[in-house]
Amino acid sequence: MSALDEHARRRRAWLTAALALAALRPGSAPAVPIVGYHGGRVTPPVPVPDVPIHTADGRATRLHALLNGRVTALQLFFTGCSSTCPIQGAVFQRVQGLLGPRGHPDVQLLSLSVNPFEDTPARMRAWLARFDARPGWIAAAPELKDVDVLQALFGGGLTGLDNHSTQVQVIDRAGALIWRTYELPSAESVADILRRA
Repeated sequence: MSALDEHARRRRAWLTAALALAALRPGSAPAVPIVGYHGGRVTPPVPVPDVPIHTADGRATRLHALLNGRVTALQLFFTGCSSTCPIQGAVFQRVQGLLGPRGHPDVQLLSLSVNPFEDTPARMRAWLARFDARPGWIAAAPELKDVDVLQALFGGGLTGLDNHSTQVQVIDRAGALIWRTYELPSAESVADILRRA
C-alpha cells in the first residue's frame, strides 16, 4: 500500500469516526446540507465549485466556463481505471448515440478525472478516443488541491485519487447540480434526463 493510499485510508477512518460522533449528539444537525447520493432530483440545486481545470485538448480554463449555458452530464473517472470506468465510458458512448449524430448544442458530457497526477491531456484524449467520443463529450482534470472538494459534491462520499462514484450528475445551464442518477445508470435514463433538463 502506498503512502498516499495509507494517508487516504486513515483520513477516511478519522472522518467516519468524527461524523459518527457528531451524529450521536442529541439534536445535532449536519453543518453542511446533505443533498444525498441516492439518486434523483437535488433540491435545492447545489452550485458547482468554480475550480481551475485542464481539458483533454490542453486548454486551461475554469469549470464554470465549461459548464456555462449548457446542460452537462458529469461522470468521475480516471484513465488508469480498469474496473468501472470502462463501463462508464461505454454508457456515455451510448448516451451520445441516443442524443443523435449531431447531439444537442446545449447538452454536453463531461468526464472529470479524480487523478490529475496521471491524467494528462494526452491520456484523456486517448481515453475519449477509446469510446469514439464526438464533439460534445469533454474530458478534464482539476488541480490536485481541488479533488477533495469535487469528490465531496460528486463522489458519493468517496475520497482519494482512485475512488469515485459511478453515478452521473446532471448540472443545469447556471452551473448547479440538479440531478444524480443511481450507481451505474443506463444510457437511456441519462439521455432521458438530459432531454428533460
